[in-house]
Amino acid sequence: INAIICDDHRIVREGLSKIFSSFPDINIIADDIASGEELLQRLRKIQPDIIVLDVSLPGRSGLEVLKQVKIFYPEIKVLVLSMYPEDQFAIRMLKAGASGYLHKDSAPELLIEAIRTIHEGGEYLSPQITKLLYREMNNKNQDFPHKLLSDREFEVFLAIGEGKPNNQIASQLSL
Repeated sequence: INAIICDDHRIVREGLSKIFSSFPDINIIADDIASGEELLQRLRKIQPDIIVLDVSLPGRSGLEVLKQVKIFYPEIKVLVLSMYPEDQFAIRMLKAGASGYLHKDSAPELLIEAIRTIHEGGEYLSPQITKLLYREMNNKNQDFPHKLLSDREFEVFLAIGEGKPNNQIASQLSL
């Protein structure tokens, strides 16, 4: 399984590489990618089976990058690995084409299970994501207005919630 790690934190990339090195069926072909732009540039030269993608990246968000990957490289599977809880981003990432979503607080065994499941053509859905999907399908989340925001509106909403000033939000989101 040829994989690429895209995360803006070096310690996370190196930690993931260390975990993957214990499994001979997983080959990390790039673990030095720290931004979405860099990932998209590297994909022109190398094409992995799976990308392990962070949601929060400098420049383009992981959500934007995921959409671009699925447009230009639809055969590449994407596992989103994020510090954000499933209820904030998982549904959006799955709708955008991710094959799985895993919280960074998960056990390494779950990460390996997710990679293998996705590589075999499946989707990796944790019990939390399964519950979210069930609620989504049964329209039980309609009472939360933020669920109706577009992906871009949601990114702005989160940045405002973090207390970022307008000019920083505009710069971060390339607006």
